[in-house]
Amino acid sequence: MRKTIFATATVLSFAFGTAAFAAFSDVDSDGDGLLSPDEFAAAFPDVGAEGFVTIDTDADGMVSEPEHVAAVEAGLLPAE
Repeated sequence: MRKTIFATATVLSFAFGTAAFAAFSDVDSDGDGLLSPDEFAAAFPDVGAEGFVTIDTDADGMVSEPEHVAAVEAGLLPAE
């Protein structure tokens, strides 16, 4: 039973991570691996500037893929 639960959790975790990655690459319009405030606003207009600042945890003015994934996992951004 434990093996089944672990395998299911692993598969779901992988699938969730892949979905987040696909969504990130879709909104990274210039392909530089970062979301600028403009790219972010275009993709997530309902989140707003305050949401951008919250998600930009290293305060470099860009949202990286790890920051995006963390925001999706925290429920701050939609998975897709």
